[in-house]
Amino acid sequence: MLTAAVLLAVTVGALAQSVSGIGFVLVCGPLLVAALGPQDGVRLAVLLSLLLNLALLCRLWRSVDLLRTLQLLVPAALATPLLALAVRRLPTRPAEAAAGAVVVVGVLLLVSGARWSAARGPAGAAVAGVLGAAGNVAAGVAGPVVALWATNAQWRADVARASLQAFFLGLNCVALASLGLPSTGAGLLAACAAGLVAGSLLGIPLARRLSEQGARRATLALAGAGGAAVLLRAVAG
Repeated sequence: MLTAAVLLAVTVGALAQSVSGIGFVLVCGPLLVAALGPQDGVRLAVLLSLLLNLALLCRLWRSVDLLRTLQLLVPAALATPLLALAVRRLPTRPAEAAAGAVVVVGVLLLVSGARWSAARGPAGAAVAGVLGAAGNVAAGVAGPVVALWATNAQWRADVARASLQAFFLGLNCVALASLGLPSTGAGLLAACAAGLVAGSLLGIPLARRLSEQGARRATLALAGAGGAAVLLRAVAG
């Protein structure tokens, strides 16, 4: 029963990430943590996310905006070790609540039509990357903040999907090097691998059918759901 539930969550998460560029950890992360505990659950989520990023990049790499991806990634990767040390000294719930609130407010502003052109440049990308890294170490969620930046920067849907995978791949490599590999059974790993493949394949035709506006709406919906979930988890304790 547990393996079937994990398989379903990983499949849906991979499908969401294949369509919009984010969503994998938002969907399957909570179940993995509940099933395996916070340490192995997070480690497995990071490992699977890394593998999914790599698999999607094999198909999407031609659309990566390399320059702006590096503007996001380099500050985030450099800040991750320092942020991890800082977050360990802070109460967990306030840190998670702040991360969730930032995302929810950002989504509401973008849905309302607000755009901030100054944030589209290198400085804005660096801030978004560092905030994404902070969300990753505080709440295990880096995607929403970076997705908000991508929407504000008006990346085309194909560029956003590809470039976000490149960003997450680099960030997950840093995270996995810091956290270590999960201690899980072969059966569960096989089910997760099957879910990654199934979700990725199911997402290919859906991504092609989505319009630019539809892809942005899907990205904002996942970002908002992720931010709200983090905020509610922090408030509820």
